[in-house]
Amino acid sequence: MDNTLIKLIGYMAMVLHGDAAVFDRWRWLRKYLKSGSLRTLDAGCGSGAFTMYAAKIGNEAVGISFDERNNKIAAGRAKILEISNINFIDGDLRKLDEMFQVLGKFDQIICFETIEHILGDSKLLKDFSFLLKPGGRLLLTAPYKYYKHLYGDDKTKLSTYEDGGHVRWGYTHEEIKNLLNKFDFEIESAGYISGYASQRLINLQRIIGRINPKLAWLVVFPLRIFQFLDPILAKIIKYPSLSIGIVAVKNNINK
Repeated sequence: MDNTLIKLIGYMAMVLHGDAAVFDRWRWLRKYLKSGSLRTLDAGCGSGAFTMYAAKIGNEAVGISFDERNNKIAAGRAKILEISNINFIDGDLRKLDEMFQVLGKFDQIICFETIEHILGDSKLLKDFSFLLKPGGRLLLTAPYKYYKHLYGDDKTKLSTYEDGGHVRWGYTHEEIKNLLNKFDFEIESAGYISGYASQRLINLQRIIGRINPKLAWLVVFPLRIFQFLDPILAKIIKYPSLSIGIVAVKNNINK
């Protein structure tokens, strides 16, 4: 995305430039992320859109990613938006335990669509538990295990090593809960994200995007109003959501 759009319309350019699922996750984040002078870690921060949202609502925000280029771009965009209470760190989520002293403790951790790429998912959640203060909250999203594959997805195989692809298709709520329970988390909320309408829009954008990505965005953007119908459609059409969303609270004792 060109920074011109950010200069013209501000932060929301980062959310709206993504596909329908990015917007859905942002709406879910708005619902559950607490504002104010809290320390928030965005683990696997990507372009930094959600890290910046945390900073915009008053958090001291830290984004961590192994992608140095993305981190530099994100830092540049934060500067354009005059967001100062934010920091982007180059780091490997598989080795968070080697960064505990550098990172410190957090009130909130965001981890969106990342855990399915990491073989050691249990270790990752254990590290999150260590990084959270007692009573701290983990906001986690991951693909729903039984979602319908989207246009262009490789349906035939999973990655057998961590090459950036999925090492598992996803999770059920129960599977994530069982992992979290090992590390002294209690589930505060469990729901679904990105229903039928959002998934159809993503497919349409991908199909047109094979010809022209900019045209795809322009065609799909006006149709994104239909995303707001997903809660109603979920009751009518028994169609699996794309992702699950879980909010978990850390108890007072580390295990």
